[in-house]
Amino acid sequence: MSKQPTFIVKHLNKDPFKKNVNLITFDSLEPMQLLEILTIDIREEMPDQTAKIMFTLLGMLKYKPPGNMSDLSSFRQGLRITELKKRAYLARFLVKLEVPAEFLQGGVITDTCHQYEELMERFKTYHKECEQLKSSGFSTDIGAMDEEKDQLIKRVELLKKRVESVFNHQRMLELARQLLVEQERE
Repeated sequence: MSKQPTFIVKHLNKDPFKKNVNLITFDSLEPMQLLEILTIDIREEMPDQTAKIMFTLLGMLKYKPPGNMSDLSSFRQGLRITELKKRAYLARFLVKLEVPAEFLQGGVITDTCHQYEELMERFKTYHKECEQLKSSGFSTDIGAMDEEKDQLIKRVELLKKRVESVFNHQRMLELARQLLVEQERE
């Protein structure tokens, strides 16, 4: 058996994870279950560890505390919620994973890391394009067009009902089509 799974299981059973796993259960886990193992519930952490995790998160969000930190209201004023929500969303996709150098020796892991970095770059490009479209008012134009389309559909349905109530409406529609064709020829 490889040394890597043994190493991983050994460290998953230590702090901060404290997972009670063995090689057999570890080997049977699906990829998403493996990712779930790595999440840390801060409710179970000691206060100093919680603070460390939260400061790491604030660093990821590029939070700049105000100069006077004596009261909590000045700390909260530095938290621009909408901007931080955007950064938190982006952080899920743009935080680079730190893979130890000894794991990057193999071809599969190295290729996966390169693919991950390429996908991050593509995400950045797509996100910028999306933000530009939002700021250009393009999305509001689409909403207005959708409303107009719904109104036109209702109007056409209403007109169809009115026409169907007329005696011999199929013959009249056919004559109207012929008239339009003749007018277009002229």
